[in-house]
Order: sequence, then structure tokens, then C-alpha cells
Amino acid sequence: MNKLVIRRLLAGMIDYGFIMIYAMILLAFFSGLYFLIQVNPAEVHPLLAQGMGFCVLTLPVFFYFFKAESGSHQGTFGKRLMRIKVVSGSIFIRNFLKLLPWEVGHAGVHWMIFYAEKGQEVPLWVWVLLILPQLVMLVYWASIIIYKGKSSLYDRVANCFFQHS
Repeated sequence: MNKLVIRRLLAGMIDYGFIMIYAMILLAFFSGLYFLIQVNPAEVHPLLAQGMGFCVLTLPVFFYFFKAESGSHQGTFGKRLMRIKVVSGSIFIRNFLKLLPWEVGHAGVHWMIFYAEKGQEVPLWVWVLLILPQLVMLVYWASIIIYKGKSSLYDRVANCFFQHS
């Protein structure tokens, strides 16, 4: 595996580490809020839960990636630390495609909780929402290795590529 692939993987791990910390802060906040207003989170309708999650987690993460990669550093904190940058193309499309499987997976989780709470069998389409994003992410990661770290499938669609900074 070449250095650019390793740097991209490490940069992604660093960035997602910060995202996990942010997500844990949100979890603590919303757990406290649900406790205060006496609401069982499992009883929140999946569409409302999805909308809330999108607004407080996915959208801020998207804007962080978008602003950092389209800014003068051409990269997030992890990318700057690993001395790589995103060059050219549509940063908006790149990050939209990169985060789309994540959002679809979240939708699957919300619907899974919904059906479990009702004691109903989970429909096939919910399983598709849970499994398909995992397969897409495997393709994304494999494409980073195949393209030797210079791009991925979503980078190619967005006409972006990576280089050492």
C-alpha cells in the first residue's frame, strides 16, 4: 500500500474520531433532554428522528468537510495533519456522495428502532437501508486502494483528486 493511501486512511480516522466525539456530545445532550421532557427516544417517529439527526449531525459534518476542503488548506484537520489535500473538482458533490451512505444508514437505524418498538417484523426495505450503505462504503474504500489514494469513486464522480501538500 502506498503512502498516499495510508495517509488518506489515517486522515479519515482522525476526522471521524472528532466526529465521534461530537456525536457523543450530541448523544449526552439529547439523552438529558429526553430525560427532562420524559420522552422515550424509541417512540420518536423515524422521519422526525431522521430530520433531527440530519440537522444536528450530518449537516454540520457536511459543512465542516465542505468548508475545510474548499478553503485555502484544501483539507480537513486530519488531511492537514497527514499533509494531503483535495485538489480540483466539485467539493460539494464529493462530500455529498461521501456522506450519502452514512445518512441512508442512519435512516435504516431509525426505522429499525421504530419497528422493534412496535414489536413488528422489520421490512426488507429497512434491511436494504442498513446493508446497502455498508456495501457502498466497501466500494469507496476499495476504490481508494485501487486508485492508489489519488482518488476514490466519489472523487472521480466529483472530478477531485488528492496530492501531498
